[in-house]
Amino acid sequence: MSDGYKKSLAAGTFLVWSAVILSAFYITQRPLFLQVIEGMLATFWAIALTMILLLNAIGIGSFILKRRCVDANAHERLILGAGLGLGVLGLMGYGLAAFGAADALILLAILFMFLIWLFVSKTFLQILGDLRSLIRSFKDDRDGIPAWLPPAVVIAALLGFFFSLLPPAEGFDGLFYHLTLPEHLLADKQILPYIIPQFWFPSLMEGNFIWALGLGSERTAQLIHWSFSILTLALVWEWSRSALGSKPAWWSLAVLVSMPSLPWLASWAYNDFALVFYGLAALYAIWKWDGTDAWLFIGGAFAGMAMGIKYTSFILPVFCVILIFLFGKNFRARITAILYFSLTATVIASPWYFRNWLVMGNPFYPFVFGGRGWDAFLAEWYSGGGTGIGWNIIELILLPLNTMLGHRDQNYFDGRIGPLFLLFLPFTLWALWRKRRDLQGRMLFILFGFALLNAIVWTFGVIQTSHLWQSRLLLPGLVPFTILIGLGIALLPDLDLPQLRVSFISAVILGLVIALTLLDNSLSLIARRPLQYAFGMESRQSHFQRWQPRYASALKLVESTPPDSFVYFIFEPRSYNMPRKVQPDAINSNLAHDFYLHGDAEMIHADWESKGYTHVLVYTTMLDEDFSSQFNQLVPFIQLEMEDGSFRLYSIQP
Repeated sequence: MSDGYKKSLAAGTFLVWSAVILSAFYITQRPLFLQVIEGMLATFWAIALTMILLLNAIGIGSFILKRRCVDANAHERLILGAGLGLGVLGLMGYGLAAFGAADALILLAILFMFLIWLFVSKTFLQILGDLRSLIRSFKDDRDGIPAWLPPAVVIAALLGFFFSLLPPAEGFDGLFYHLTLPEHLLADKQILPYIIPQFWFPSLMEGNFIWALGLGSERTAQLIHWSFSILTLALVWEWSRSALGSKPAWWSLAVLVSMPSLPWLASWAYNDFALVFYGLAALYAIWKWDGTDAWLFIGGAFAGMAMGIKYTSFILPVFCVILIFLFGKNFRARITAILYFSLTATVIASPWYFRNWLVMGNPFYPFVFGGRGWDAFLAEWYSGGGTGIGWNIIELILLPLNTMLGHRDQNYFDGRIGPLFLLFLPFTLWALWRKRRDLQGRMLFILFGFALLNAIVWTFGVIQTSHLWQSRLLLPGLVPFTILIGLGIALLPDLDLPQLRVSFISAVILGLVIALTLLDNSLSLIARRPLQYAFGMESRQSHFQRWQPRYASALKLVESTPPDSFVYFIFEPRSYNMPRKVQPDAINSNLAHDFYLHGDAEMIHADWESKGYTHVLVYTTMLDEDFSSQFNQLVPFIQLEMEDGSFRLYSIQP
């Protein structure tokens, strides 16, 4: 045997021995790193996918701005371009899913083709330059502001980011429809006529979430919404700084980050900050409009995208049309501009309304004209007519205070706007009166008019129904109003007296409110242990069990049914990530509606069987006296299988 052969045999033996010993050791003792690597990779992918989507969005938006010959500076190119691009990706994502083409490979191929174009066209270098310029504006323009304010803004943004790394346990509407709709689309590979009214709300953001869920990262959906909150902060900064100066801009951001709900709401897979951004961007474009078509097109595009998010956005295009009429050069030019703006907005918004008309028989389903599966009972139940505050003068006077306190809000955590809006309202109105004839008068009129219109429409809704008592519905008007509050705070030194410095007192109040807000949200974040989940040291199931035990119980009970089960929900609207086919109780009306349609329990049982339901899941907490009597009539036709917490699972007897 040659020496070379002996050495090779020895080396091979050593490698085999090493593999045996090391494998035995690490399989037995399993270092923590090997246990959490899957969770770490999932978090890395969520962040990386978000960055890829944002890069592509900015590139697409910059291309649109360039092709439309919009005279945009570096900051506008970055901020507005990102919003335009995300709108395009939302339309594209929903369209791919609707035609069954949203497979992971196709989605990845599209994203990487866009990335290649970004580098080949050198658009990537432009994006980096624009980003550096925007960051530099924050670093350089700090004259006359407290040293604590810039770090406070950064901390508030980071809080939202870390909240986004958690599972979607606490965002009710995300589990209800924002995530459930794209989940169904991806599974069905077509648009099916689900009798779930929220599925037919304009779905631009759900189109963005298709990219996230289609590529296996539900947390990317949350990070997309968080990105819209950052774009909103950036646009507030840019508009206020360019028109009023850096000091009002910083105070505007201070008011925004004082909102307790900001990082919470931003981190959920919702659409509120997308709506806020598109509304603010449309107003900004109308402010920039100089009589030519370029900025008018951008304004119409943003208004159309807002109309692709919520029905309540109708306020925005109406107000923009009023502005165009007021600011136009002459009557003919005004009418031409209004038609051009309206056509642009309508074309971009039309896919959602055409979808509803084609599938559900009503472009505004389920409102105005009803439609498939909708009747007078459901319309009355959903509207909650007569449950509002009415025209009670005392209630109307106290409405701003009650809104600030949040104790009557339908969704407490996502509606906490904080005390500063009401606190600085008198100074803001004083500043508006003082600056009404200045060069910035047009801008101030736009912002105040839109905020006022939103407040009036929201108040009218609250008068009619308690269902609309949601402070977050005020955000499209409140966020632009922060620019005016920032101006008011910046002018407070003019009210200073030798014995009383109002500006100093206001800065102290701002600092204390923001410090308490950041501390409160930081403690809430620490309790939720985002890094523990992000690094794979806590399971998704464990997190749901800790922070959403009710939904965890529902998931557990549904999973206990046979694979081919079809579960009918009573008083549980959420259905995201359910392991079986289910029919959620979208507006908590299933039980009452069944009795309305069929009259007695025997007919309801027959209807359930005809639709293929095999089980019923009941949230028993809502079985009050009226509902209990109805449900008890159904007991002979169902059999209790399991109970967990406040949920009971029944099988439907043949």
